[in-house]
Amino acid sequence: MKENVLHNVGVYSVGVYSRLSELDKKNQQANFSDSIENQKAILEKFVEEKGWSVYGHYVDDDISGTTFDRDGFERMVEDIKAGLINCVVVKDLSRFGRNYLASGMLRETFDELGVRFIAVGDNHDSIEDTGVITVFKEVMNEEYAKDISRKVRMTKKHLGSEGKFCNSRAPYGYWKSTADKHILVIDSDVSQNVVRVFDLYIAGMTARAIADLFNDEGIITPNQYYYKKVDKPNPYINNKNLWGSASVMNIINNRVYYGAITNGKRAVKSFKDKRRIQKPENEWVIIDNKHEPLINKERWEEAQSVTSKKKHFKARRTASGEVSIFAGLIRCADCDGNLVYQRKELKTQIQEFFRCSTYAQKGKNGCSIHKVDYQTIYQAVLADIKRYAKLAAEDEQKLIDRILKDNEEFKAKNVSRSERNIRESRNKITEIDRKVQLLFEQKISGEIEISGAMFNKMVNNYESEQQKLSKDIEELESEQAECKRVDKNLTGWIKKVRNCLSIESITRAIAVELIEKIVVSEQYEESGEQYIDISIFYKFGIQKQSHKT
Repeated sequence: MKENVLHNVGVYSVGVYSRLSELDKKNQQANFSDSIENQKAILEKFVEEKGWSVYGHYVDDDISGTTFDRDGFERMVEDIKAGLINCVVVKDLSRFGRNYLASGMLRETFDELGVRFIAVGDNHDSIEDTGVITVFKEVMNEEYAKDISRKVRMTKKHLGSEGKFCNSRAPYGYWKSTADKHILVIDSDVSQNVVRVFDLYIAGMTARAIADLFNDEGIITPNQYYYKKVDKPNPYINNKNLWGSASVMNIINNRVYYGAITNGKRAVKSFKDKRRIQKPENEWVIIDNKHEPLINKERWEEAQSVTSKKKHFKARRTASGEVSIFAGLIRCADCDGNLVYQRKELKTQIQEFFRCSTYAQKGKNGCSIHKVDYQTIYQAVLADIKRYAKLAAEDEQKLIDRILKDNEEFKAKNVSRSERNIRESRNKITEIDRKVQLLFEQKISGEIEISGAMFNKMVNNYESEQQKLSKDIEELESEQAECKRVDKNLTGWIKKVRNCLSIESITRAIAVELIEKIVVSEQYEESGEQYIDISIFYKFGIQKQSHKT
């Protein structure tokens, strides 16, 4: 414990206080003497020339002068109250603070505690100063802080309106360009983790499950990665340092990953009150196509759709507390309601089955039971996934062609046909331009005699035909883009299903990654046998099966 210091008259134990804000650092080239090192050097020399002793240095780095919630300052005040310091020396009044009311109250407190206060650069000494000049300078300091705050807000607003990146740290998966800090460039070391988050989430994994997976694989958190990359100690490090569902959802919800910049989401209350408030979404500034995306916008919107669905659906869990493998995937063929997982413990066995949620809630007036044994669903899906896996391994392109052929939506569509139709329509537009030009030249030269009214009518007909062709081209281009997307995504689905060639069991991840939904019919009789239809709607494929019960 520090010993209380008793002072003789004229002998001072000095607390040297230095402060530098983030804005001051940016302006250091213009005013290098304000750096922490130079403040300390100036003040040490001053104390030495007075013949006094420095009790301690108190430093607040990257701290605004509009607040007194500062670690270094609070530590100095504690030492003053403990009787260890009887004189405080600062370079100038602005280093002490830019809030003149709070500064004045603190100086009065220093007077009450018998502490001398000196601002070297402003020639202020509490023993000699009448107070009028000091108050004037403190008011000016506060006005300066207010003006700087206003200018900073205006600059940020201007940059935000242009879609410039304005945050101090780039989002995970990007770095700020060395050529222009307002532009983001892809960080290839971890960008694949971001893409994977979206893939897993859209495939059906929860944010919590993705976080657990990343933790199991030893992938360090975005915060840890940042400090490792800049080679600085992580000030937020603790004994956990694990991915959490919030980390995953921060990625899922961030528009930056499809190439957009979002500014104006938050604001500070005032230049004195630095608490940040959330602004309504209709006041945000969102500008697309500002940097290279990691995913396309459609993929991002698909992830938002998944989130929306999850808010309205609570997955039924098994007795062990785990989410059922098929939770949210099995639907009733008649009412389109969910088939919910049920478990009954009997004396000799445990029954696991699914039944229609509408029936469970409303009885026979709502729907029929649609009861199906868990193992019936499980074995049907396992066998069919393995069948597709075998087909994918034997001839991938043949399987792609087969799925597209069986898919009603794309049966009459393909990329090559769309390209041919677009090319033909564009040729027709060019031919019409040629006809109009020829008609005009023949009329002007007198080669043909045609009235102005007839000429205008013919030209208008040609224009109408061109407009129709242009509209057809737009629709064909949209169809072509959709076909390309399906081909690309189907190739990805084939790759995933091929990886299931040697599986002996189904996991939740496999089910949600491959299957869109499983539709189950009510039991029916055929030739004295009981059947149930199980239609497995894969993502880009369908296989309908009938099973004996």
